[in-house]
Amino acid sequence: MPEPRRITMSDAAALLGGLATGALGAYAYYSPALRPLAHAFTLWIALLAAVVPGARDGRAILRAAVALAAAVVAFYYGKDVMYGIRYPGMPYSVNLEQLALWLVLAALAGTAAGLVFGPIGREDVRGTVSTALAAGLLIGEVVRRSDRADGVVFTVATLLALALVLARGIRSRRQAVRVAAWLVPMALAGFLLVSGPDVLEQLLLG
Repeated sequence: MPEPRRITMSDAAALLGGLATGALGAYAYYSPALRPLAHAFTLWIALLAAVVPGARDGRAILRAAVALAAAVVAFYYGKDVMYGIRYPGMPYSVNLEQLALWLVLAALAGTAAGLVFGPIGREDVRGTVSTALAAGLLIGEVVRRSDRADGVVFTVATLLALALVLARGIRSRRQAVRVAAWLVPMALAGFLLVSGPDVLEQLLLG
């Protein structure tokens, strides 16, 4: 029988990173200055770019799914905690139906994200396309939120996340040119992907 895979420090980092970004998103939800981050996918894309690249497909999928699920749980229960702090004595409870839906989406997105973010850092075609798609997700998120006044915080967060993706993914000038060539179609794909969860939530939960 094959030896069972052991949990590594990188796996633990995916879990802790998910909890940390989810908690940050919950805090941002009640912060006027940081609120755009609570409603954007920028934090989660940066999370995936930090903890998934370099892992093989199976392990990359596991890390992505664990990171996103941890972020969802920390976000929803963190909002509960923050509400109690800001409005003492006022009743609030987590919408379990909404939480369950987003956990399902986290599992589905984790599968796709593992396949996309895992090859980042390789110089082959798959690594190049994956890097361009990760950058395209961030650009697509900017386009998705272009009708909102998100201000400096969202812009800075997006630029930092984009810098993280490109730093992890590009290994040579030649690869940088190939990534740039893929950016336009990947930005379109990224826009469709980041728009999908909100559309599905509206259809299922109204």
